[in-house]
Formats: sequence, C-alpha cells, structure tokens
Amino acid sequence: MTSLSLHHEHACIWSIENYIEGIRSFYSSTKEYSSSEMCCSTSHVDLLIVGAGPAGLAAACWAARYNMSTQIIDQKGSRTKTGHADGVQSRTLEILESFGIVDRILKQGAREVDMCYWVSAMQQLKAQNGIFTEMQAMDFDTGKIERRRRDAAKIGRMSKFGQILLNQGSVEQNFIDHLCSESNIRVQWNRRAEFLHMPASDDDREEFQIAVGVACLDEHGVYGKSRELLFAKQNETESLNIGDSHSPDPSHMIHARYLIACDGAHSWVRRKLNVSTDRDDKSTAWGVLDIDPITDFPDIRQACSVQSEPHGSIMTVPRENKLVRFYVRLQDGLKEDNSPYSSDPPRALVEMAERTMSPYKLTYNYCDWWSYYSTARQVAENFRPHNRIFLAGDAAHTHSPKGGQGMNVSIQDTYNLVWKLGAVLTEGADPVILETYNTERRPVSKKLLDLDARLVAAYEDQQTGKASGVYEVREKHAGFMAGVDVTYGPSVLVVNGEIYGTPALARNIKLGMRLPSTTVTCQCDGTSTHLTQRLTSDGSWKLLVFPAGLSEPGKMEALVKLADYLTNNSYLAHLPKGKDRNRRGPAIDVFWVHSSPRNTDKLLELRLIFHPFDEVMGWNHGRVFADENGQAYAEYGIEGNGDGCLILCRPDQHTAWIGGFENMADLDTFFSIFS
Repeated sequence: MTSLSLHHEHACIWSIENYIEGIRSFYSSTKEYSSSEMCCSTSHVDLLIVGAGPAGLAAACWAARYNMSTQIIDQKGSRTKTGHADGVQSRTLEILESFGIVDRILKQGAREVDMCYWVSAMQQLKAQNGIFTEMQAMDFDTGKIERRRRDAAKIGRMSKFGQILLNQGSVEQNFIDHLCSESNIRVQWNRRAEFLHMPASDDDREEFQIAVGVACLDEHGVYGKSRELLFAKQNETESLNIGDSHSPDPSHMIHARYLIACDGAHSWVRRKLNVSTDRDDKSTAWGVLDIDPITDFPDIRQACSVQSEPHGSIMTVPRENKLVRFYVRLQDGLKEDNSPYSSDPPRALVEMAERTMSPYKLTYNYCDWWSYYSTARQVAENFRPHNRIFLAGDAAHTHSPKGGQGMNVSIQDTYNLVWKLGAVLTEGADPVILETYNTERRPVSKKLLDLDARLVAAYEDQQTGKASGVYEVREKHAGFMAGVDVTYGPSVLVVNGEIYGTPALARNIKLGMRLPSTTVTCQCDGTSTHLTQRLTSDGSWKLLVFPAGLSEPGKMEALVKLADYLTNNSYLAHLPKGKDRNRRGPAIDVFWVHSSPRNTDKLLELRLIFHPFDEVMGWNHGRVFADENGQAYAEYGIEGNGDGCLILCRPDQHTAWIGGFENMADLDTFFSIFS
C-alpha cells in the first residue's frame, strides 16, 4: 500500500496532480473497486470541520450564522447514541440559548441537583472550620458509609442557568436538528480524512490552501461506496434516516480556506501535523456506566461522592429518564490491553459500587452504556499549528470526566474561534485576530487540566478531612467549572483597561469575561427579560449604553451627541448598518439600559440608532430597557445617578471595552486595528 502520511515539515512535497494520483493509487492497491468508483470528486468550501461531536457541531452552527460554505465530516456512522459526556454547564447553556436551541435541552435533561458527600465511618474525619457538618450518621463502629454533607444546588448564583444532566448524544442531536432547520449544512457521516495537503507558508493569493482527501466508508467502517447517514429532525423514537448519496465515488477531495480539527483525543489531524503535547501520564483506572438502578440508597437522585476506606471511591450523577451515571474506581487497574478484569464488566462495576455503598443494596436490570478508561492529561502545544488549521475539543486537550467539563470546554473552544473566522472570511477583518484563539483558549485548557488533577486526587483520597477534599476543590473552582469565570487577557480583541477606556465605571464587570446576566424591563412592552438573552449569536458586536438617570441635566443631550457620533462621525459609522448576506445581524448592535421610570416621555427624543427602522419589519423597539429598581446597575457596579457607562461586547458575549461617553474615540482606535 502506498504510504501518503503527511508531516508538517514536508507540507509542499507534492503537487496537487501527484496528490490526486496518490489517492487513486491507494484505492487501486486495495483491488476492491471498479474504475468508475476510483474517480476523485472535488469541492471547495470556506470551512472544513473534521469531527461531528459537540465541538464540531457547535462550530457548524456558528458558521451557519455567517453563511460560510461549510462541510463537516465524521468517520462514525451516526451521532453518539449512548453514554459519554453527561453534564451541560451554565456557560454552555448560555451559548445554546444564544443560538436559540436551549429550550429542548432544558426539557430533556435532569435539572441541577444537590451534591452529597458520603464517607465510611472508619475514616477519621477532622472537621476544619466547620467544613464538614454531620447530617446523618449510621453504623459508626462498623465502617459503613454515612452522609457527611449535603450541598444545595446553586441555581441562579452564577448564571440564569444551573447545570443540566443529559447525555452527549441528545446534545448533538439538538445541534443537528438546528442545522437541518436553519441551514444547508449536513453532517457527512462515514467519511474518513485520509490525506492532508497544505502550503508551507500562508500565501493570500491561494484562497483554498487546505486540501483533504476523504475516504467513504460503509456502515461497518470499511471502505465502500459513498453513503450518508443523516439525522434529520427526529420524532421521540429518534429513528435513523438512511439515504444513498448521489455520488457512488469512494473518495473525495475537499479544498478549504480553513480547517478545524474536532476529531477527538486521537486526532488524525494533530498527528499528521506532528503537534506535540504537554502530557501528564499519571492516571488511574475508572469504570463508568449508565443504569436504571434498583437500590435503597437514599440519595440516588442526588449527585454523590462516596468514599469508603476499605472499598474505594464512586461518584453518582442522576440523569434523564431515571438513569444514573456511576463512576467506579478500579483499584486493580486494567489489563495491559486496557481491558477490565471481568467477563461481564457492567455487572462487576455494579458489584464494586455496591460494596462501596454498603450497607445499601444496588442492582439493575437495564444498562444503557458502560465503558472504562485510564485517561492521561494532555494539552496540545499549539491550538493553531498552521495558519489555516485549528485544533479544538479533545483534539486539543484531554482529561478525566470527573468535573463534567469535556463537552462544555469543547463547545466553548469553537464558540470562541468560529466568529473570528467569520469576521475574517465575510467581513474582511485582519487575520491577526485568529491568533487570539490560541492565546485565549490554551490557558483555559491548562487550567482545566490542573483542576482535573486536583479533582481526581480528591476523589481518590481516602482522608477526606484534608483540604484537598472534593467539596473544597469544587467550591473553590465553582465559577470556572460552570464556565462563567473564564477571562481572556488583553489582546487585539480585549483592550488593556489601564490604557483604554474607564473600566472603573462598571466595577463588577471584568474585561475579557463574558457579560454576567441580569434582569431588566423592556421599555416597549414592560416584560422582564435577562439582558444577555438579547445578545444573540448573530455575528454582531453589542454596544450597551448605560446612561443612568435621564432626568439629570444634560443627559438627553449627551445621548443625542453619542448617537450622532456613532451614526456620522466615528469609525463605526462606516460599518454596515443592516444585516449582511454573510451575517445574521448588523456589524454592531446598540442597546441601552436607563435607570429612570419606564413611563418617561423623553424616550420619544431618541435617535434612530436606538430604535432602528427596517423597510420590511418596521421600527425595532426592542433595544431600550429600563432598570427602575436599580438592580442591573448595582450588579454591574454602575452608578445609577452617575455620568453613564458604555460596555462593548464581542460576538461571543465577552467584554472587550468599558468606558464613558467621553471615551468614544477609544472605540475607533480599537476597531481600526483589525477591521
């Protein structure tokens, strides 16, 4: 068989003609296909996504908002059917809301529950500063487990959303349904990337610099005629719609402007580019399974950490449809071939869990999914190993599933990246902004790996009275685990607050952090809404104007001056005002929140920029909000009777600049750098 492995340092050794011939030679060597099956069709797209897991599907949804021509391929035959990731964190739900697909996930999943901590009475717990409060004790002298703490769910503390517990496949299905209803992007299943061609240097004269040879597999994962398995909109049975594609060719060449590798922990793209990883090989073996449990354990519908000195550790997570996820530490590890020491692994895992949960009983009749793992922590050295290629999700970082972070951080990776690609491809933004993907997301991944190491150590620590206990770790990192504390440092897309603007005008908002949500009242109809609910993912920058009280002398005049500046004199005035064919929203959307009574008649004096007019849809009155009780101003740290404040949010809802009305020239400087 002809070897066509492509290494980064040998990126230009073939011409396209030799490259295509190499593909034909490969299939010819298999002696399975007729000559009609060996032709190589081609396509040209803005974006190729390799991997249709959560990261890849989120990338496709973002790309659709910019009307980028996009192909997404996956060597699997369908989306994830059972098991795998099981938690959707607060920030991820905010992102899903911005796409308009959160409601079904909220209905399908189990809501955030209390967290309970159980330990065996043989362990000599030392309460420190009241960290552990004994709520229930039983069989203290026998070594059986007892509940030592119940932590109430923190819904609404950090976000309007709490955590939702739902299997990965259902999340993927919601993405796929959205793509089917809102775009022409369809997942091409049973497509394996086989060959990669790219230039050694970035030459702007060559638009489609990336070429990927794709093999078509049959439903068994072997080479065969082209076949697409598409999950279109499903009924409750989630039946599989199968249809032959129009082309019988077993191979295809995709030419792309950019490529995002979302192809998992064993990423083919990462290996082809010889991307090294920072790796921590310290790992322990765990088994995981989803069952419908039959048990007398009182907290089975709560999330639990159970640690028993003689029997090890387990973790339970309640799931949808009465399922419960069990994580069971394998004290004997795995065999050399990574297989378990049992001919019936699910039954063996349940027996281990039951011993840990003694004196409670545990059995089952239905197992939805099971697996085992021994995951080393690793992070790619560079998330942008080539100017036109990016790594995301498990292709960029891997860790244990202990913190319920994998699917969430993966979705947040591509949510950070694709709007920048959209700005470059459809709006002419300087590609320099693409550098921020690596500088913003890689530090998040490194912090995640550190958190994962701490969590795993805490779950495996039999002396739970130590400061490294599960509760302390989760509490200390709660904001990061929810995804709401992620903060990006100064860059071309986040100003240095010591140089530009006046961040002190909004004391409780951090530059680089996603804008916290707070409730306001819609001026036009009096409905209460979360402000961030209006920050939809449509490709627009959002300028939030907080003028404070409108009755202050000169305040309306200042707003008129601001509107005139934005409309006529500033750099922003030259940006497109309305929707663009390559973007769902305008280049910049202006909202404002005042602290005066909602019935003030001064709002009739507003300029058009605050209630824009569309020839088809008419006036847009959904841009003005009131904060009559001062809650929003207080939560953001803005003076309700002050001079006012402006907050600029990026298309991904992270704050880029904070300043006063007199700092408007800073915005011109900011946008002119990359627009």
